[in-house]
Amino acid sequence: MSVPRLLSALAGGLLALSALPAAAASLSCGSYSAEEGSARFVIESSSQATMRYEGLAPTQYVIRQQGNTLHAADVSNGFSTEYSLSSDGKRITGSLGDYVLEASSRCKTAPTPAANSCRADIDSCIENASAATPQQLRQWCQEDLPFACERLLSSYRNEAQAALQAATPDPDLEEPAVCKEGTPQYSEAACLAAAKEVLGIAMAKALVGAFGSNSAVLPEPRLNELLQLCRSHPDAGFCSEVADAHWDAGRYLPAREALQLACKAGADEMTCKRAQGLAALDATDLDVGPASSLPCGDYKASTGLMDALGFGNDGLVTMGMGSELRARLEDGAIHIRHDKGGDFVLKPLRNGGLLGIDSWNRYAVYQRTGGNNHCSAPKVFVELPLPQDCPAGSDPQACCNSGKLQGCNTLGHRHSLAGDWQAAAPYYQKLCQAGVRVGCENLRSVYENTGDEDIPGKLLSICKRDGKGTHVACDVYETTNWAMAGLGAQLMRAAEDLDNEEDADAPAPPSKGKSLRK
Repeated sequence: MSVPRLLSALAGGLLALSALPAAAASLSCGSYSAEEGSARFVIESSSQATMRYEGLAPTQYVIRQQGNTLHAADVSNGFSTEYSLSSDGKRITGSLGDYVLEASSRCKTAPTPAANSCRADIDSCIENASAATPQQLRQWCQEDLPFACERLLSSYRNEAQAALQAATPDPDLEEPAVCKEGTPQYSEAACLAAAKEVLGIAMAKALVGAFGSNSAVLPEPRLNELLQLCRSHPDAGFCSEVADAHWDAGRYLPAREALQLACKAGADEMTCKRAQGLAALDATDLDVGPASSLPCGDYKASTGLMDALGFGNDGLVTMGMGSELRARLEDGAIHIRHDKGGDFVLKPLRNGGLLGIDSWNRYAVYQRTGGNNHCSAPKVFVELPLPQDCPAGSDPQACCNSGKLQGCNTLGHRHSLAGDWQAAAPYYQKLCQAGVRVGCENLRSVYENTGDEDIPGKLLSICKRDGKGTHVACDVYETTNWAMAGLGAQLMRAAEDLDNEEDADAPAPPSKGKSLRK
């Protein structure tokens, strides 16, 4: 071959090579550290990875490489994402940042998923998880897929909640008679008005009880099944939820076991701290009995929203920062009323301590640290439940004018949900004067949102008018930290003033001017 022909052939070969696709990056097993933050993306094998955050539970992934793209299915939470790989395989880039190879390690043997399993088609499995049956979720959970375990538990919660609502319907939220087609009372216009009213009531109740402990308890067979799944397929997030389900059912020993399994599986620091606090109690301690009297003295816990409690005279409990709440005995437990919806609930331990039961303080173990040895009996206040005397579809104004308190409450909610707390105050005051607790508490909310200095005086006046100090207004007045409540109102007003200043400083829109007629 002549030299020119040889050179021409070589040039052609080089051009052909240049047209070939670049070789895919070779993904290394090992620990990839985030360039910002403490996260570490640990590639364990060609199909498994774990995201680790300092102080938090790990997140598990099923991964597969396609060229320079790393597809990652988050099997802890049930969604998929993609990362790009650098040409040398030492950098992984995602929407939340870059991860750089810090230390290589030997890849583990990647297990081959069984045919027709969830892992074999993980993306389709995740996509269809919301429509999966409990049987399917149970099967996927047994494949060590935490998102399926948690969805199974969630389906059991929904099932129990639906049964509870069916057994105890809320009269305020029932379908109004004017909305039932085919009945003499049916009216489209009246139904629309009634529906708006029911929606307002639902929103008000949601605001009051958003953090309450009204969730349904799972039946024992469901609880046993979930605990067994936690034992055989331990995952930090799933086992923590199993612990909560058992705790809500009063099954404290199984709850402790699930919490310990969660900690062992790499749960967050708080979960492990709770498990550690419970580990000091034996089975006898956790076999809690009913409370027969209120505690007296100071108690402290290492966890819980309220880690220090000081029980004193008249059932008053000091909570720090000048706040006092009122404790009472109810259904064999110690209840402490607060303004977050529901109660703080405690039960006495056989070792003399207290156990936090409610969602705010669950797993908290309070031990006595001193304080008063003798406390006077708690005050008993006279209060009335809110009467159900103005059904949905009725005119709340007419109800209120005729003395029906439910109508006054509805009007108060209507104004407060619209942001007009001052207009809501007279309606809440009527309820409070009648001895309805929520009226007095909502009157306090008026102060918290407006800073109206007349409100504390109105509550005190209603209290004194009773002459015995047992009107429910007395309790609300005495257990309100008015300084803190007033500070909240001041902060809200300051924020509103700042927003108004920013709006005033914004450039005005261009004026349209008058059109010229030709």
